[in-house]
Amino acid sequence: MGSYEGALRKAIVSYKYGGDRRWAKTFGRLLHGFLCRHATWFEEFAVVCPVPAFLGPGAHRSWGHVELMCAELARSAAGEWPVQSLVAKVCETEPMSAKGRPQRRQIARQLATAAFVVPDPPDVDGRRVLVVDDVCASGETLLSTGEALRRAGAAEVSALVLAQARWRPGLLRPW
Repeated sequence: MGSYEGALRKAIVSYKYGGDRRWAKTFGRLLHGFLCRHATWFEEFAVVCPVPAFLGPGAHRSWGHVELMCAELARSAAGEWPVQSLVAKVCETEPMSAKGRPQRRQIARQLATAAFVVPDPPDVDGRRVLVVDDVCASGETLLSTGEALRRAGAAEVSALVLAQARWRPGLLRPW
């Protein structure tokens, strides 16, 4: 939806790392507005799925920041854009935020693929799923989430993020 810089970056950092949960409502409304303005881009997606957070022992934070903003999206959309948590994060992964490209890829390949599971594959089978995350830096978290959905039988998986970090060629690999 935007670049991960300036005021948007400051707001996301305040929300994600500073715990200022008031931003969830704003981000949910921003997502809803974007989906409505670009409805023809997303009309074939059956469900919006937040990238999950690990909330068990040793978790980096005690709340699911993407799940919370998607809950606000669901409230704003009043059923127009159904939100469903289809993927679970079953273990904590090493934070990628301060890592370089090779380190991000190594973490993603070793841990992230095993960390994301679909608890109820029939909920996914044959559906077109729009995955939502707050920031896309390397795309590895989105790819791992998408791979879990595809393994569970999703017909199509695409992503929408609040903010895209500065693009660096060659970062993404296909699902």
